[in-house]
Amino acid sequence: MKQHTYFLLLGFIALIEVGIFLWSVEHLEPLVMTGAVFIGVIAAWIIRQLVDEVVADERTHLITEKASLRTLQVLGVILFSYALGGVVISLRGEVFGPFSYQVARFSFLLMFIVFLMIIVYVIFLSWYDRKYGAGGEDEE
Repeated sequence: MKQHTYFLLLGFIALIEVGIFLWSVEHLEPLVMTGAVFIGVIAAWIIRQLVDEVVADERTHLITEKASLRTLQVLGVILFSYALGGVVISLRGEVFGPFSYQVARFSFLLMFIVFLMIIVYVIFLSWYDRKYGAGGEDEE
């Protein structure tokens, strides 16, 4: 299969996912939506295995790694700043009024998610460091 066909099929899968998502929201069926996402990811993975052309090389892997790290760094700072601002503003209680408690809870949850994201990053960083020996001692 050609890479162009692969991308067309990915677009078709995404279109089906949007349709299932809309149906799931209308009928209040979150399990259908969750199952559809898992099935869509598995279908995309299977279709990618059928591509004959080179989809990724060392250069694309390096670009993806750099983009992922920058995304993690920028969104981590933005989400933490947003959460911290939500906590500070909601604790005063003047801006959000009766919703201040809910805003504070959401902001603390968002902070927890940011910290969890950092922890997962550190775990993967140490995993790959051990696997590839990037930070280990030099062998001569």
